[in-house]
Parts: sequence; C-alpha cells; structure tokens
Amino acid sequence: MGGKLTFDGSIRPATPADVAAAVELWTEAYVSEGGGGRTEPYAEADFAETAARGRVLIAERGGAAAGIVALSPPGAPGRAVARRDEAELSRLAVAGSARRAGIGRALVMRCEVTARAEGWPAIALWSRRYQTAAHHLYESLGFRRTPERDTTDETGHERLVFRLDL
Repeated sequence: MGGKLTFDGSIRPATPADVAAAVELWTEAYVSEGGGGRTEPYAEADFAETAARGRVLIAERGGAAAGIVALSPPGAPGRAVARRDEAELSRLAVAGSARRAGIGRALVMRCEVTARAEGWPAIALWSRRYQTAAHHLYESLGFRRTPERDTTDETGHERLVFRLDL
C-alpha cells in the first residue's frame, strides 16, 4: 500500500442508521458538485442497492460520518466496470468540510486491505474526467489507468477506468 495515512478517525461497516449520512455524502459529491452523469439526489434505495451488492464503509471523525465507500466482490451483480475476477470500488465520497484530511485515502486503503485478505486478485473502479483529485489519489495508491477499458454510461458520460493489481 502506498501513501501516508493522516486520517485521525475510524472506519466501520455502514449500518441502516447511516442511510441519511450516505445519501447526503453521495449527493454532495456526485450531484451537487458533479459534472456529468447523475442529476437526481441519492435516496435510501441507492444505499440499500449498494449495500446488497457488497460492503459499504463509513469513515467517522468527531462522531460524525465524514466519508463513505463501497466495495463489491468479484462476481457481484451491478458492478459497472469490473471484470469477473475483479472487485469494484465505488461511490467514494468525503464531505466537503472534511477533505484533505486523509479520509478518502484511508477508505481506499481499507478496501485494498479487505481485498487482499479475501484473496481477490484486483480492484477496478471508474471515475469521471473532472475528478482529477480522485485520480491523483488512486494513482498515488498504485491504481493504474486502463484507458482501453473506458466506457460511456447510459447518460452519455465517460467512465475512466483504473485498476489495482493485488
């Protein structure tokens, strides 16, 4: 695992009590600040669907949810870009007020630790072109761009694919 960890909070599995925080974090990151794709706010059903296909982790700082990520195992339904033998990391979001504190890095690193412990060979993810800060984070943690796997989603927006071999 690469990179320095500065996050001073905790990471735990999400519970049904985290629905409101998850919806808020995802809506802020992907609708309010988003630049392509999602136009409608997230809802409780999005949390349920994400949790049903894998693990959802919450990063807490000061007793409040400050970040979230999902990790779907190889073969799980609903993955967007992962191949059969790859896990898929998705919906990484950090509250605007909590950014630049190592939360996103800590969440991605936890996903890597989990994938290694499960014996999964790789993690794939996708990102939007405007999410350059996320691209730098992923690359600093060993993810490599795989442009030959880039796709266009149902809204006509590009998905840039990254992969981490474990």
